Amino acid sequence: MRTLVSKLRNRGKDERGAALVEFAIMAILLFSLLFGMVEYGWVFANNLDARHGAREAARLAAVNWGGSQAIADETCDRMDIQGGAIFTFTGGGSPVGSVGTVAIDIPYTPLVGLPFIPTPTNLRSQVEIRLEQASTWTNITTTACP
Repeated sequence: MRTLVSKLRNRGKDERGAALVEFAIMAILLFSLLFGMVEYGWVFANNLDARHGAREAARLAAVNWGGSQAIADETCDRMDIQGGAIFTFTGGGSPVGSVGTVAIDIPYTPLVGLPFIPTPTNLRSQVEIRLEQASTWTNITTTACP
């Protein structure tokens, strides 16, 4: 009887580290999934900033708010980005009713930076506009948003 009780007490001693090993394997997968969701949320938020910036610049260009650099500077003030943005204006110097294009390229910096999660290097957004006033801005690529 005494040997049976001692065998039952010692049964779990051989498996003490099994739970830790199982947790270590699952923790890698769970944290990778969590950080991947955070990273893709960050990409999505920065992509929305690029789209917002392109729409703002297009609206300012449509109403002939000023020159290309002035439009880029004003758009940078309205955006929430960390780093330089490159604006490309085409269709400048055109009459009312013409079509113009504003594109913006924003460099993307990863938030989490896991090497196995693919992330873009640049986020690009392009908007076509119909000019509401004769444009005095020129076709140019300008760097803004320090």
